[in-house]
Amino acid sequence: MAHWSDAYIDIPHSALDCSQLVERVLREQFGRDVRFPARPSSDLDQCSRVIITHVDDYAKRIGAPKDGCGVLMIARGRRAHMGLYCLIDHAAYILHSDSIFGASVRTPLARLARCYRIEGYYAWL
Repeated sequence: MAHWSDAYIDIPHSALDCSQLVERVLREQFGRDVRFPARPSSDLDQCSRVIITHVDDYAKRIGAPKDGCGVLMIARGRRAHMGLYCLIDHAAYILHSDSIFGASVRTPLARLARCYRIEGYYAWL
């Protein structure tokens, strides 16, 4: 069975970083015109600070994830990263774009722990 996230796999990271991917999916799949603050550069530490500083401006933390909600992750112990929760046949995945992978991917939640710690799940405001 097809899932809305299928169309967003393998988009080069150079074309859409993690926040740009989320913006596009929210616009195209959920009809939400969310525009995150411009990232000052491609520097991962600076991008991380923008995400952490503005999370409460765009989303509210929720206890249990649902399909399409935001996922805030902490990568490599200190950098923030974002993606979208996908529930496919009762299995949890995270759709995200990361320079390590070079493209957008849909990672099973259980495997995500190798590189990321889930900080929280968020409903879009």
